[in-house]
Amino acid sequence: MLLTVMNLTACDDQKKKNGQVVARINGEEITAPQLEAELQYAGRLQDDSAAPRQATREQAMEALIDRQLLLDEALRNKIDRDPALIQIIERFKTQAVVQAYLESRSGDQEQPGKAEIDSYFQAHPEMFAHRKVFEVEQLIIADPDFSAPLKAMMDSSRSLSQVAAWLRQNKVAHVQRHYSYSSADLPPEVGSRLQRLGRNHLFVMKDGERDLLCALTELRDSPVTPDAAAPQIERYLMNKKMQEIAISEITRLRSTAKLEYVKKPADSIDSKGSPVVATPPGKQQPVVRKSIEMSGVAGLE
Repeated sequence: MLLTVMNLTACDDQKKKNGQVVARINGEEITAPQLEAELQYAGRLQDDSAAPRQATREQAMEALIDRQLLLDEALRNKIDRDPALIQIIERFKTQAVVQAYLESRSGDQEQPGKAEIDSYFQAHPEMFAHRKVFEVEQLIIADPDFSAPLKAMMDSSRSLSQVAAWLRQNKVAHVQRHYSYSSADLPPEVGSRLQRLGRNHLFVMKDGERDLLCALTELRDSPVTPDAAAPQIERYLMNKKMQEIAISEITRLRSTAKLEYVKKPADSIDSKGSPVVATPPGKQQPVVRKSIEMSGVAGLE
């Protein structure tokens, strides 16, 4: 999306491209520097099973060609003049400039050393050495639909299929799905309770404004070796350091800025009356913890 935005904002400078031409599409040139930039961006997203460089290079070339074709058609249809799109472009431009500034402030930031990576690995066994996978069947309902009669029914039920039949009979809207959680996805206390609970016992997990009526169908070990985990941990630690730099810089700039709220947006306060904290800029962390709470059903305390 960001590369598309940069292409759109540079559409008036198409004739100013420099560098060796590697392809032409309807007269528009794709240059070697553009291809190298695409490869560099793709390299940030690749995992440990990334394709060889030649295959990646060919994929990047085809992606540039596809994007140029779509861009030409979008410009022909004057999509770039849509006011809503112009706002999106400006937002992404701002994010790109801010990210570049934060990276410049980080200077020659050292890569995490082996000792730091090993320490993180040892401190989080639930994510790596003792990682487990929980296979869970779920019925997803809106939070207000989790009534006392439904809870009582789950307490006496022996299977999730019986709960699904009760929901259909009482015309409670629901979605059924199968989901896999790893112990890295869940808060440690939830993972521990699931292990104690065992298979086929019913329980409830809250996920925001939804209730997940669940049954654990399978529990298996899925350890990650130190060598396999090292690149993931390194990316996470680098991201964490970048977030710390962002927070420090924002704090410094706010302390010297003359800030005046002419009209404070109503949605700047959450439902509990607390200020909404902005997420510091940075790449997505490799380990994402879901905001899930677990409550007892069928004898689970």
